[in-house]
Amino acid sequence: MMSTIEIDFLTTDFYKAISFQNEETPDFTPLKILFYGSGILVNNSFSKPITFTAESFIQAMESQVASGNMSQFLEREIHAKTEIFGKVAQRISVYEYNFADHELQRLPRGINFIQYIQVEGNWRITSMVWSDENESHLIPEEYLR
Repeated sequence: MMSTIEIDFLTTDFYKAISFQNEETPDFTPLKILFYGSGILVNNSFSKPITFTAESFIQAMESQVASGNMSQFLEREIHAKTEIFGKVAQRISVYEYNFADHELQRLPRGINFIQYIQVEGNWRITSMVWSDENESHLIPEEYLR
């Protein structure tokens, strides 16, 4: 089995790049180097998917911060399973997040399905699709072990 260490670090870097606290001015530019090409990100948590490139995702986050609609966002991976075949990989990344209160008993969660390719010896994210957990779609136990 191939090592997932570089993909683990890349995924951690993604979550770090989108997370910031109230007193911080977020810098989302590190996101650009994590993706191969334009990248594609799809939020499928709502009635219709919301699609971004890495660049438009950064612009959307910056716009939310600038407008005062988002003063903090913290997201972290709580479980993952990565599969690699040659120079392609996919990861089921279970996350939890919050916009304000660190002290919630149970933070909202969801699942990212992330695809990667290896280019010139380095792994990069090609696409990411996610959905937040809700009453109709609970995270399966097998993704939490």
